[in-house]
Amino acid sequence: MLHFLDKSVTYNAWDNSLPPRITIDPGDTIRIEMEDSSDGQVRPGMDVEAFKKIDFEKIHALTGPIAIKGARPGDTLRIDILEYEHKGWAWQSINPEKCFLPDDFHDFYLHHWTLDGGRTRSMPGIELALHPFAGIIGVQRSEPGAFRTRPPGPYGGNMDVKHLTAGSSLFLPVLVEGGMLCAGDAHAAQGDGEVSINGLEAPMDVTLRITISDTTSVKDPYLLTTPQLLPPAYACKPFHAFIASGPDLKENAQDAVRRAIDYLGKRAGLSPEQAFLVCSAALDLKLSQVVNQPNFTVTGYLPEAIFV
Repeated sequence: MLHFLDKSVTYNAWDNSLPPRITIDPGDTIRIEMEDSSDGQVRPGMDVEAFKKIDFEKIHALTGPIAIKGARPGDTLRIDILEYEHKGWAWQSINPEKCFLPDDFHDFYLHHWTLDGGRTRSMPGIELALHPFAGIIGVQRSEPGAFRTRPPGPYGGNMDVKHLTAGSSLFLPVLVEGGMLCAGDAHAAQGDGEVSINGLEAPMDVTLRITISDTTSVKDPYLLTTPQLLPPAYACKPFHAFIASGPDLKENAQDAVRRAIDYLGKRAGLSPEQAFLVCSAALDLKLSQVVNQPNFTVTGYLPEAIFV
């Protein structure tokens, strides 16, 4: 059976005392309408001064909870991600208090993207391929009380794993009766790292098929994803790899991002703020090695195909 859950009611915290908005049978499919991560506060054309005044306590917006009949603590939910549909726009920001380079950026910055099918060309000289996913898919936590949505955990939540794309299957442990699944924080695109603090934040619908697994048991999130780890548009050209080695993984990653920002500025004429947003949307930070002590290596991969 196909169900629909609209975004007329959203929540900004995990709280296992919340009643389900809908109850479905195992094996049913549900289309979930997700608000953007600001819970509808950001609108196309908003300027940065207005953005500074939004209620940041409303980030993120969760649609749910969805109860699955018969799901009990100790069970495992299998969530097959079937489809995403964006609404034609997204936003992205720099938050100087929460971004990955707080010593480099000292004020808020806001950028709007127009989404055209599977791409966006809303940055000078840049075309990004879209690979939509829900930054948050999770079940209610076992602990009583209300908890901010920012940290992920065994329940899933704000994992921001960009491979939670259509065609993937997410397995989550059931921690409360019914599981009480919620989803939100959809991104139209994101690089591994999400370094500015945002991917392309977008209102979006996601269609999920939810079952109680009889073959897989997990205590932490497990994702069976597609072999297509990159947007197809990026796979046809080389990648620029910024390699940084040293004893501190965070400092290495920051060095790789700074070098990518510098490259984008020189190559495409972007401001540091614009380049930082492109890195948050398309630069993939990866651990290359963690065994050659005392130095570890982080590499940032930037696709050549984004340049137009």
